[in-house]
Amino acid sequence: MNAPPLRIRWVDRLTPTAVLLVSRAWVLREVATVPDIDDARRAQLVDELIGYEPERRHALRNNFIAWLIMLGGVGLAHLAGIPPWLGFVAGLLIVLLLARELAVRALRWRLAHLTSPAQDA
Repeated sequence: MNAPPLRIRWVDRLTPTAVLLVSRAWVLREVATVPDIDDARRAQLVDELIGYEPERRHALRNNFIAWLIMLGGVGLAHLAGIPPWLGFVAGLLIVLLLARELAVRALRWRLAHLTSPAQDA
């Protein structure tokens, strides 16, 4: 009862990677697009990307920027005459979208690094 290594199941869409904002299904789709590698190497790449955590730098700066966006959303919502918590939620969504985009870029960079010709030699 062995399933193909890159078959995307429902649980893969709900299972986060070490980055948390990217699902296992996303990793499976990205690895499936890599040409000219065998299934064993694909499975190895999936495992490496799922466990990959990009280097964390500038935590204080990033925290400051996130709070600035969220509290700025509160201020803008107040000026617009809508409940301030809606502005906070909108700011939080913006922060999460930016964080996910950065996580996707980091995972794509890692995949390119792992599949570069110099790495295989």
